[in-house]
Amino acid sequence: MWASAGVSDDDRLDREQARQVLRRAVAMLRPYRRRTTAALALMVVWTLSVLAGPLLVRYGIDQGIAKGDSTALDGAVAAYVVVAVVTYFVYRRLIVDVALAGEGFLRDLRVRVFDHLQELSMPFYDREKAGVLVSRMTSDVDSLAELVQMGLVMFLMNGLLLVLSVLVLGIVSWQLLAVCLLAVPLVVVASIRFQRESNRAYLRVRDRIGQTLSRLQEGIAGVRVIQAYAREERSTGSPTRA
Repeated sequence: MWASAGVSDDDRLDREQARQVLRRAVAMLRPYRRRTTAALALMVVWTLSVLAGPLLVRYGIDQGIAKGDSTALDGAVAAYVVVAVVTYFVYRRLIVDVALAGEGFLRDLRVRVFDHLQELSMPFYDREKAGVLVSRMTSDVDSLAELVQMGLVMFLMNGLLLVLSVLVLGIVSWQLLAVCLLAVPLVVVASIRFQRESNRAYLRVRDRIGQTLSRLQEGIAGVRVIQAYAREERSTGSPTRA
């Protein structure tokens, strides 16, 4: 399901081609290996700090309020404040590292794509529409930018948070875990439907952008011919003068 997101049937890659693309992506990420590793470590710390909040609340209620122990309650409140502050700074640093690594990766990708387009032969541009190529180079890279900067980060963070939350709930209260898991099938079905609809919408938008840019390029290229035969009014749809 996820492998076909935002990809038409003609552009879909097989397993070997997908592996080659992943190898190239990993190779381009090597200059940003330190920031990527730091971002992954910060994701783990952020997830643990988020899960620590409810556990501290539980400890403060059970050991502090229920038993009338003010020391335990004060300790739970102080620990909660510390965890909240740590979570803020960890998340802030995580966003910075991901943004720096993502922007560097996208810059290298844009340069590499532009250099490749410059190296292609003239017969290639005779066969392909310039508007479609520009659309691929802009809209696809912009979509990849959203994936690298926010989409992938949120996917990893929420996935790790989901797994650890299930483990914590299973240890704390399996009854509560069973109740929470009742909503999982509905969420999965809604996600699949949204992915399919968003995939179709994205492909339609990309095709329309490509067609618009192609018409614009063809129109600009034909301006000299139109002016040479004095066909400006007819080409623009204006009424012909007598």
